[in-house]
Amino acid sequence: MNRDSVSAIILAGGQSRRMQTEKSMLPLDGRALIETIVAQISPYFSEVIISAVARDRFTFLGLPTVADETPGQGPLMAILSALRVSAHANNFVLACDIPFIHAPFLLEILHLAEAHDIVVPRYRDGKFEPLFAAYNRCLIPLIEKQIQSGDRKISSLFPLCRTKFVAMDGQKWFRNLNTIQEYHDYLRQDKNRP
Repeated sequence: MNRDSVSAIILAGGQSRRMQTEKSMLPLDGRALIETIVAQISPYFSEVIISAVARDRFTFLGLPTVADETPGQGPLMAILSALRVSAHANNFVLACDIPFIHAPFLLEILHLAEAHDIVVPRYRDGKFEPLFAAYNRCLIPLIEKQIQSGDRKISSLFPLCRTKFVAMDGQKWFRNLNTIQEYHDYLRQDKNRP
């Protein structure tokens, strides 16, 4: 997929309950975690959108920022709000707490997204990584209907559209920094990480 035909959406509007501090602003390699993520993914997208509650918090990034249409409704509402303003049909959604992005895996997802509405990593045990996945803007009516019904589970969309699952097992680079302990553990890793 050509970078000129796809947008990235970084979800940075969570409450960081387990971290007890703003995850996206954690220092990593001399800059905020969200800056590290933006630097890694920018070569692959013509547009990077930040989804956030406090829109002014991320003005230093110089990127468009969108707030949830209805705050406090979770990541599905954040995805819907960002899809509405995206310039492209194809969108890659990722959380703001993934410190290292393995480009070949990202590009595999983007390639598969050309023929699917959702491309989502799945583990052998059946769990998903819905916040490191591709979503097409054609999903907007489905998401609207689902939210109106009170269902905010992203996985409820999967059987309703053209969903492609990608094997996630063996992707040792993938980490979420959900707690302060996970953050410190990550910092203690060899500098040749992942």
